[in-house]
Amino acid sequence: MINSLRENVIPTLRDRGFKGSFPHFYRKLEDRVDLLMFQLTAWGEVLYIEVSKCSPGGHIDVSETFYTPNKVKVYNIDTAHRQK
Repeated sequence: MINSLRENVIPTLRDRGFKGSFPHFYRKLEDRVDLLMFQLTAWGEVLYIEVSKCSPGGHIDVSETFYTPNKVKVYNIDTAHRQK
């Protein structure tokens, strides 16, 4: 599954401006940062894709930890603001 994502999906993400490395990707835009995360089960049979966004200045989580736009991950965003 991972090899298929690397060969077929990640190049398309790169073409659309996403940076990062598997499984975490981000795309900086003028008004937001788009976040994308791939998650596989231990057996590789199920693929989850979570997407979220944050402000272009970064994100402060509930513990008041600040993440720069290129370091914030989907799991840093409150689950109420994520899509699966």
